[in-house]
Amino acid sequence: MESIFGVLFVLIGIWQFFISIKYLNVLKTVGNKTTSGFSPLAIYFSLFIGVAFLIIGISAVFHLI
Repeated sequence: MESIFGVLFVLIGIWQFFISIKYLNVLKTVGNKTTSGFSPLAIYFSLFIGVAFLIIGISAVFHLI
């Protein structure tokens, strides 16, 4: 059961990285003066969450927790 959750967390972490990079590209092309100043913070936090999910998923797959 832990392995299933581990794989699920790894997949969510990879998806989070994909979405973060996609949002960064959107900000680069569409961002202007009206873009929120918190957008870079959202990208960094999103990457942090992706790393956290990957660490949790890998540790659950290999039973490190």
